[in-house]
Amino acid sequence: MPAREDAHLFDYAAGTGPAAIRLLAECQAALNPQASAYVRAAETGFGGLLAGLHPASMPANALDAVLARAEEPAAGAPDDDQVLDPSTGLPRALSPYIERSASGGLNWSRRLGGVQEIVLDAVSDETAEASLVLLKPGGGIPPHDHGGEELTLVLTGAFHDGHALYRAGDLCSAAPGMRHRPAVQGNVACICLTVSMGEWKPVNPLYGWIDRLARPMRRLN
Repeated sequence: MPAREDAHLFDYAAGTGPAAIRLLAECQAALNPQASAYVRAAETGFGGLLAGLHPASMPANALDAVLARAEEPAAGAPDDDQVLDPSTGLPRALSPYIERSASGGLNWSRRLGGVQEIVLDAVSDETAEASLVLLKPGGGIPPHDHGGEELTLVLTGAFHDGHALYRAGDLCSAAPGMRHRPAVQGNVACICLTVSMGEWKPVNPLYGWIDRLARPMRRLN
């Protein structure tokens, strides 16, 4: 079933956890009203905890420094109510990390089976890899298992993985031992933000072997 993953949202509100997980939680809060409400409540709780702490000493010029920054122009700052980047239709939180092609479009790399991908290297590390995945109508990802937890947030469109239907703002959480085959539902392309904390394990080992060989070459293009 679609998950909200309160633990990841809690970590995001606290400013902790891997960068990839924090980005996913920020995007979910932008798309899912329930997730947004949870983050706001958690932030309010953390604010209350901070208010109860003894104040720390500050430099004598701290107030002057803050007031000086407040007078700086905010040209180009997005409207707080506009959570989507109009140039991509995706959450603004993703914009600094997405590679663009020379024409200004998204710089997708191709994987086997018609899947397209953008690896978000800036927020990926040895514990978690974040990537955008594009599935066109009628497409999908081959049946696979997981070597670690896999979190998939739907950004546009919808998919069904054989267990549940996931729409924009929904999160699919797959643990090791859970086999599924995400397939696009409807006539709209499905774009997802996926965070993988383990090796992707296709049911067909030949598919996985070919994909592992091709993937490093794609990322050098």
